Amino acid sequence: MPIIKAYDGTGDPTSHVRTFSNALLLQSVNDAIKCRAFSLSGMAQWWYNRLPAIWIGSFKNLSQTFVKQFISGRVHEKSSASLMGIVQGAKESLRNYLNRFTKEALKVPDLDDKVAMIALQQGAGDEFFKILLSKRAPKNMLQFQDRAGKYIKSRRITDIS
Repeated sequence: MPIIKAYDGTGDPTSHVRTFSNALLLQSVNDAIKCRAFSLSGMAQWWYNRLPAIWIGSFKNLSQTFVKQFISGRVHEKSSASLMGIVQGAKESLRNYLNRFTKEALKVPDLDDKVAMIALQQGAGDEFFKILLSKRAPKNMLQFQDRAGKYIKSRRITDIS
């Protein structure tokens, strides 16, 4: 059986169940073994040991009860509105801002390119970059990133000379 990091009562329980289930997809194990092999430690293990035997007979029941018990640790999905609050710091490079923004944007399910581009442009502190984008608006995020990369490269060249 694959080794999976034990859930200790902190973090996203849904993610733990998904990771555990995915790791066992290619294994030929029945529900009883899944229930016994469910990797828990600390407070989560204490909770598991106190469960009535009826909850441990079915992995579906166990995982549903587990998620309900530890739901407070669940990571909530971000919305596109949360991206509007990401702004370039006064001493932050445009490259670092774009990288930080991209990491946060990946946490937003079904993010629309137009919303992401608006949030990126509003949060950018480089006025020349904003002017460049407003003159000829990019059609999608790929084009946006391409223009940003070229702009950053051109700024680096002018900063050296």
